[in-house]
Amino acid sequence: MTATGDARSRLLAAARTHFARDGYDGATVRTICRRARVNLSAVPYYFGTKQVLYAAVLNELLGPIAARIQFATQAPRPPLDRVETVVREFFDHIRRNPDMPAIMVREMASGREIAAPVKQMMGRVLPLLAGVIAEGQRDGSIRPGDPILLALSTMAQPVYLNIARRAIATVTGIDPNDEATVARIVEHVVTTVRAALQAR
Repeated sequence: MTATGDARSRLLAAARTHFARDGYDGATVRTICRRARVNLSAVPYYFGTKQVLYAAVLNELLGPIAARIQFATQAPRPPLDRVETVVREFFDHIRRNPDMPAIMVREMASGREIAAPVKQMMGRVLPLLAGVIAEGQRDGSIRPGDPILLALSTMAQPVYLNIARRAIATVTGIDPNDEATVARIVEHVVTTVRAALQAR
């Protein structure tokens, strides 16, 4: 990697850490640059503004999951199986990007207009999943209901369980860092989602 690419990558990594911990408003360019071991002028040089840096972090975080879900929803498999794959993809992506829940919670609670990458991801993923659910309704494998609301409920399961993992650990004693426990949670959610969607 070139020195230029390395500095940009360090900025993105540092920004992810600080946006997850402090939110957009709390994270400062000075702190991000110090953690990335770059000059203060690096953010204007590589990104222009803090807002553009934030958008780059969100794109890096959300772009891959949108692509994975698009692939999963278009696979030549029964609708319920594709929904299950989407749930598993969400869990796997969050496992690989543990700062994602904190960044998303802070983004949703900020009171600012939702950032463009978040709107783009949801605008891409939600219709894809709703389309699979509608397909299952047409072939009789998925119960009746508003496909958008059913898709939102499905997406909420892996997202909520990861956002609330610290509270869940405190209240229940469940260890969210134990691989066997995480695998059990994933299987539980998959079973629950399939049962909730399956036609009676």
